[in-house]
Amino acid sequence: MVISLDIQGAFDHLQYNSIRNSLDEINFPSHTIETLKDILTDRKVTIQTAQGPVSWSQQQGCAQGSCRGPMFWNLVANEIISEEWQPNVHLQAFADDFIFVISEPTGAKLKATAQAALTKFQHWTDKHQLKVSTEKSTTILISRLVSGPRVKWDNQIIKRSTSLKYLGVIIDNKLNWADHLINMKTKLTHLHQKITRIAGTNWGFNKDLRRRLYKTVAERMILHGAAAWAYPLSARQSRLLNSIQRKFLLNITGAYSTTPTAALQVIEGILPLHIKAEQEAIYVRTAILRKTSNYNNINFNPNNYEDGTTSTKFHPAIFQLEDRISLKKQFLPVPGLNIFTDGSKIEDKTGSAFCVMEEDTTKYEWMAQLSPFNTVFQAELLAIKEACLWASKTNQQIKVWSDSESSLHSIASIDTKSPIAQQTQEILLKSTNIKLGWIKAHVGYSGNEAADVLAKKATQEGIPTFIPAPRNHIKSLQQKESIIRWQKEWDNGETGRSVHNVLPKVKTTSTPWQRPEIMFVTGHGPFPTYLKRFNIRSRDSCGSGKLGNPLHYATSCLFTTSYHLTKPSADLEPLWWKRVMNNNNSRAKIKKLMHFIAENEPLLFPKDGDDN
Repeated sequence: MVISLDIQGAFDHLQYNSIRNSLDEINFPSHTIETLKDILTDRKVTIQTAQGPVSWSQQQGCAQGSCRGPMFWNLVANEIISEEWQPNVHLQAFADDFIFVISEPTGAKLKATAQAALTKFQHWTDKHQLKVSTEKSTTILISRLVSGPRVKWDNQIIKRSTSLKYLGVIIDNKLNWADHLINMKTKLTHLHQKITRIAGTNWGFNKDLRRRLYKTVAERMILHGAAAWAYPLSARQSRLLNSIQRKFLLNITGAYSTTPTAALQVIEGILPLHIKAEQEAIYVRTAILRKTSNYNNINFNPNNYEDGTTSTKFHPAIFQLEDRISLKKQFLPVPGLNIFTDGSKIEDKTGSAFCVMEEDTTKYEWMAQLSPFNTVFQAELLAIKEACLWASKTNQQIKVWSDSESSLHSIASIDTKSPIAQQTQEILLKSTNIKLGWIKAHVGYSGNEAADVLAKKATQEGIPTFIPAPRNHIKSLQQKESIIRWQKEWDNGETGRSVHNVLPKVKTTSTPWQRPEIMFVTGHGPFPTYLKRFNIRSRDSCGSGKLGNPLHYATSCLFTTSYHLTKPSADLEPLWWKRVMNNNNSRAKIKKLMHFIAENEPLLFPKDGDDN
């Protein structure tokens, strides 16, 4: 059972005494708590009137969109989130949107467990003078039970539905996500209509802008929450996604509505939406949710990749590294020991190294050989971390020098997501004898040059060291596999074969073809063969009595002599199509040809009976 609870005006009814009480239970530094309490003690609101300023005390309410509002709300909400719940009861919250997920083997147990959870939740709302709207709260039952249990809030039954919306994702009681995709299709249809009104077919926004609108707006809307509903996709879901994408592809290209979707995807270099959805779902599951997933027969194990979701371990009050990390463009070595670090990547080999120098004498060297998927940024960070670890075991004042500004910025930031940078921060905060500094590379500093040579040597001779791949490596692997999957579908497809002859390889870059060239190469345009195929004409011949297809008008038709290209022999037709569609001058002739055909349609293929 899933229960969604809507709190009425949570920010408007937030009680300051509740916030003050919650502060005593939070592990914040004492001076921070006192400051927050002072802010909440005597809140006054002042407005200017014709008679002068008017002030009054305020003991509740916090404007939504204010800087303090979310923080104050989190202090109160943390109390219920931190409650101990039964193993089969899970409470999820985003701001003031709460949702329970409860499981039990029988209907009776489910009702008892759900009611007990709601009772505990109600104690919290009563304590903080918050109200739950039963009209907006919903339950859904994900079970084979025909009639499941009813749960109440304050003696009012919470209505049951077949689906509910949470954070923009519609969860249905069958978990087939049909309601969500249908809802998204409706929203995207309205968006498509709006774009069509302002972009048209061959006026308004140009093709590149329409393509950008699709990629940045429409595609992002449909892929919202893909981690929940797109792994794995059923054949029905894939067809539905392609039908949504098709509308935008037609708008981008201006092609005839009968043009195959697969051909438009390849022409525009736009990944099929069902492949894109699964790709995003796998990334979120692996990189964010840390779950093992399989994509196109490749196993993505989260342990092989950096955990970029780890939040900072340090409170801002104790994070005092500003004076310990210098980014000044001035090299001032300290007396005694200086450590120089560097990272290097040569072809597919990555090395990390540091050397300890006293004057111009090398006292110690460290080298590590990383995996091919590791980046230079990771190698630089690892060298700094290992240098700091080595320096922490001494009692001397030591300065660690790096020529990587990005690495030093990452270590200096409390918001860094890099695990290696966070580990370095931990070492620095424990060891006050270490400072970091930036040094300009390749300007003749002996220590930096020595570290550079050592890092290059480490790519071959360093100690094999495993550190997880960066998260963007997941995306690069997925992109390769997505292209392979797309290529396989394109090769084995039944539609768009005329385009396949010209564009056998899929790419994520669009062709320079405009609407006339697309009509010409697909055959979906003002041609008798096309009109006959869709029962618009009874014959497929042009005014000259020959078969009225694109090749005929481009090479043989008596009415289009001015636009003719060299006619190929039958066995060279495939090569002719490739050369023509990839040649700017030939495509320019085709544009003029298509314009001529559109303006002289009655002459080129008269109505049935007119040419007898």
